[in-house]
Amino acid sequence: MLKLGATIVVLALAFRPQVGRSSLGVLDAGEPISFFVEEGKGVPGYRDTDRDLAMMAFAAWSRESGGKLKFTESKERDRSLIRLRWISPTEGLYGETQRVEVNGKQGAIVYVMPQVSVQGEPLASRALQDVLLRDTIVYLTCVHELGHAVGLSHTRKFEDIMYYFGYGGDILDYFVRYRNKLQSRGDIAKHSGLSMSDVKVLRSLYRN
Repeated sequence: MLKLGATIVVLALAFRPQVGRSSLGVLDAGEPISFFVEEGKGVPGYRDTDRDLAMMAFAAWSRESGGKLKFTESKERDRSLIRLRWISPTEGLYGETQRVEVNGKQGAIVYVMPQVSVQGEPLASRALQDVLLRDTIVYLTCVHELGHAVGLSHTRKFEDIMYYFGYGGDILDYFVRYRNKLQSRGDIAKHSGLSMSDVKVLRSLYRN
């Protein structure tokens, strides 16, 4: 069992094919949800600018919730309801989310793997040649795993950010269609990556 200053109550999911899963439950959105993005220095494939991608992912969920979800960055990792941690390929492929309890509240630890060179071909080669595709993979992984953190489940719809690769589909195409919306890195902040269906589910979870 991991010792991370919080009680792990449920193990959750990967963006890569895995067994299907149900929702982890919603977070308490009655007040801003604290989060902490860990330092990734030394993690294979990590770039200093990846922190910006994580921040944009938090902003995307807040924006698409219609403001119902508000996130606030914390300086205290162990007291944060959501912790985002960068991991090596030996620890997971794409990402994973674990539900935890922090000071009596539901929280989550989100793991994101930034080393795109191990993603398999032709995705790996394309991402190494195209920095915006590489950033797309890291960003969408952050968004997907944060989706689990706030309570969304995997879906069968290829257009959804919560789509489960275990159902098939062209993984390269999944990332390239988002990358094609970008002219520069700054455009990522303009495109959340969520489908209309994702947004509908999100807003149904956080209506009050």
